[in-house]
Amino acid sequence: MSSKFGTAAPERTIGVLSGAAVSISLMIGSGIFSTPSSVLNLVGSPLMVIVLYVLGGFFSLGGAFSFIEMGIMFPKNGGTLRYLAHSFPKPRLMLSYLFAWSMIMCIRPGSIAANGPVISKYLVYAMAGGPDLSTKHPNLYANQGWIYRGIAVLAISLATLACMLSVKWSLRLINVLTLMKTTLLLFMGVTGILLLAGAIKHEKNDNFSRGFKGTKSNLGGYASALNKVFYSYDGWSNITYSVGEMINPVKNLPISATLGVGVVTGLYSLSILAYMAAVPISVALNAKEVLAAEFTNRIFGPVFGRIILPIFIGLSVFGSITAQIFSVGRIVSAAADVGYIPWGDKLSKYSPRFKTPFNALAFNWVITMIYLLAPPPGDVFDLLVDLVQYPTWIFYGMTAVGCVYLRYKYPSWELRKYKAFLPITYIFILVTIYLSVFPFIPYDKSSGTYPYYLSPVLGIVTLLIGFIPYYYRMYWWANKNDVDLTEWVKEEEQIPIPA
Repeated sequence: MSSKFGTAAPERTIGVLSGAAVSISLMIGSGIFSTPSSVLNLVGSPLMVIVLYVLGGFFSLGGAFSFIEMGIMFPKNGGTLRYLAHSFPKPRLMLSYLFAWSMIMCIRPGSIAANGPVISKYLVYAMAGGPDLSTKHPNLYANQGWIYRGIAVLAISLATLACMLSVKWSLRLINVLTLMKTTLLLFMGVTGILLLAGAIKHEKNDNFSRGFKGTKSNLGGYASALNKVFYSYDGWSNITYSVGEMINPVKNLPISATLGVGVVTGLYSLSILAYMAAVPISVALNAKEVLAAEFTNRIFGPVFGRIILPIFIGLSVFGSITAQIFSVGRIVSAAADVGYIPWGDKLSKYSPRFKTPFNALAFNWVITMIYLLAPPPGDVFDLLVDLVQYPTWIFYGMTAVGCVYLRYKYPSWELRKYKAFLPITYIFILVTIYLSVFPFIPYDKSSGTYPYYLSPVLGIVTLLIGFIPYYYRMYWWANKNDVDLTEWVKEEEQIPIPA
C-alpha cells in the first residue's frame, strides 16, 4: 500500500521473559516508591503496611489466574475488553464497551499522568538538594508543580516515541529497565534484611518493636489503603493486553504472568521491610512520594544514597510508563478494530513500516497530556491514583465473574487449556466488591486536600459518562448504518462457541 498506515496485523514476537518483563516493568513503577507513605497514614502502623503489601500480592495472583485462563481462551490483543465481551455479550457488549471507554479515557492515561511527575520528583530530589530543596533552591521549590509536569511531559513523550517506532526496541528498553529496577529493589530488600540483622549501622527506630500499636480499624481507610497497594501491583494483567503478540500463549502466558506477580510480591515485601527498618515513622508519615529517597539518603549517604539511587528510581518509573504506553496502544487499537471508536479504521491500523499501533499511541499521548496538564498545581497524586483504581477494580471483578460464568456455561471449550483455581478466584471477587463499596465509608484522612469520596465519585461519573458514547455508537450509529458491532465476538474465534 502507498499509504503510510496499513492493515498489518501484529506479529508474535513476545516470549516468556519479555512477557514477564512487560508485567514486572509496569508493576514496579512509581507505586512501590511513592504509595507506602500514604498507606502508612491510612492504616497507622508499619507492620500493617507490610501485611497489606503481602496480601496485595496474594490477591493479585488470584486475579492473574483468571486472566490467564481467559487470555488462552481468547488469544488476541485487548485483554479485558475481549473477556467481558465474551462473558457478558448483552446488552450489545455494554460492559466491554464501558471498560474500553474507562481504560482509554481514564484508567491508563490517568495512571501515566500520575507516574510522570513521580519521575520528576526523584530526579529533582537527586539533582537539587534532596530533602533541602526548599532552602537550597527556593525559586525551584516555589514553582515545583509545573517543573515536575514539564519533566513529565518530556519523559512521557520519549516513552511514547519509543513505542511508536519499534516493538523490538521498546521491548528491549522495557527489558533493560525491568532488569535494572528488579536489581534495585532486590538491593534495597537485602539492605533491609542486613539492617534488621545489625550488619549495617543506622539510627534505630521502634517501627517493628511497637508491633501493631497505632493500627487503625476504619474499613473505609483500609479500602483506600488497599487501592494504593493494588496501584503498586497494577500491571499483573498487562501482558494479557498484548497476548496477540505472544509466542505460543498457551505455554508462555501462565509462566510469564505467574512469574511476574511472584517476583514482584517478593521484592515488594523486602522493600517495605527496608523502608520501615530505616525511616522513623514520624518521617515516613510525611515523606509522601519520596519515601524511597528518604531511605536511600539515610542509609547510603549524600552521593550514592541521595543522588545516584534516586536517579535509578526515576528511571524505574520511566520503565513503568513505557510498559503502560506499550500496552495501552494495543487496547486503543483493539477497541477501534472492533468498532467501538469512531474513525476506527485509522486508529486500529498498525504501521506497516514500524509494525506498531502508531495512531493509537498518538491518541493516548494526547489524552495523557490532558490529565497531566489540566489539574491545578498541587498534591493530585493520591487523587489520580484513587480515581484510576476505582473503575479498574470494578472491571477486574467482573472479568473474574465472567471467568467463573464461562466455566459453567461452556465446560467443554476446546481452547480452555488452563484453569484458574476457583477458590482463589472467589476471594479475588470478594476483594473487588470490598474495594468498590467501602471507599464511600468515611475515614479520618489527616493529610488530604480533597474529600475521601471524591475519587470513587469521579470514577462512577466516568463510567456514567461512558453511556453517552455507548448509546451513540452501539445503538444510534449502528442502527442508522445497519451495522452489527457485536458480530466479531463469535467470528474472531478459531473454533465455534460450543453449544
